[in-house]
Amino acid sequence: MSEKIYLIMLAGLPGTGKSTVASKIVRGLNGYEVVSQNEIRRKFGIRRMPKTQEKTLRTIDRMTCDLLISGKGVVFDSVNRFLFRRQQIYGIAAGCGANVVTLETVCSEREAKRRIGMRNKSDRLLSDPYRTEVYDRLQGEWEPIIEDYKHPGEDHVSYVVYDSEKNTFKRIKITKGMKGFLTRIEKILLEK
Repeated sequence: MSEKIYLIMLAGLPGTGKSTVASKIVRGLNGYEVVSQNEIRRKFGIRRMPKTQEKTLRTIDRMTCDLLISGKGVVFDSVNRFLFRRQQIYGIAAGCGANVVTLETVCSEREAKRRIGMRNKSDRLLSDPYRTEVYDRLQGEWEPIIEDYKHPGEDHVSYVVYDSEKNTFKRIKITKGMKGFLTRIEKILLEK
């Protein structure tokens, strides 16, 4: 019997370490691939956030589903600030028979903005900013992940928080059968 695969959905404000976490997880787990919203936008040549992101979102959904169905795990790297979008991702995973780990990356605002200021200024994607105003705007739009559990259908979704500044891992909601996998992720992230 093959090993169970999971969808690890990263969520967090700019500069909190999502892409770094995605890279660490993929290096630490066999058979996992990163699906990055920013990389898809780069591939399409989308420089500014369009009024509708349907092309990007549907590409993410198809890639995620195709990888899960083919037996590969997915690390989905995006801000994922809206509850409705997280619900869509949960549904895709459920339809593919995969459990979800929603992994929220956090750090202090000061540290996030310091990291943002150090980014490559030749990348003009507004969703991957080097300007701290975008952090402020997205922070104002943030819908807390714990709210996801007020709706039915999240019995396959675990929720953890990784503080990339303090290097701490906190389990918020653990669904049945997920403890061992969460321990593996924790070990990967906390490893020096």
